[in-house]
Amino acid sequence: MLEVALTLIDTWCKENNYVISGYYQANERSKDSRLNQVAEKVASRISDNFSEAAIVMVDNSRLTVSCFEPIIIIYDHHENKWKSRDVTTDSFEDWHEAQKITSALLESRCYENLIDFDNHLDDLRNDWTNPVINKSVLDLC
Repeated sequence: MLEVALTLIDTWCKENNYVISGYYQANERSKDSRLNQVAEKVASRISDNFSEAAIVMVDNSRLTVSCFEPIIIIYDHHENKWKSRDVTTDSFEDWHEAQKITSALLESRCYENLIDFDNHLDDLRNDWTNPVINKSVLDLC
C-alpha cells in the first residue's frame, strides 16, 4: 500500500509541478517521537530524487493547542544517515504566522476531516489531497 501511495503522490506532484522534498510523520503514541525504519526508508527514496530532502517528525510530547515553541524534529541526510538538527523559532521564516494558523486549525478540530491514503483506498471518493483542509489553511493565511 505504501508503494502505491508513493507512486500516486509522485505522479500527482509531477502533474502539478511540485517536488517531493521530504517526509512528515507523527507517531501514534504521545511519548514516541522516534524515527523508525519506515520513515528512514521512504525519506531515503525521496532523497534519491531530491538531495536536500528532510524528515519532519512531530514531537507529540510537546504538542499543545497554543504551540508556543517548535514541536518538530527535523532530520537531514548526511553520510548515509539521518541526523537531527537543532530547531528553534529562528529556524522558521514565518514562525508566528504558522503558530497562529496551527492553533486555529487545532481549535477548529480540522484534523477530524483529514483524509489519509487509507481512507482514499477504502473509498476512492475520499480525496487524499485534502482540499477542504488546504482551503482552511489558505483562508487563515
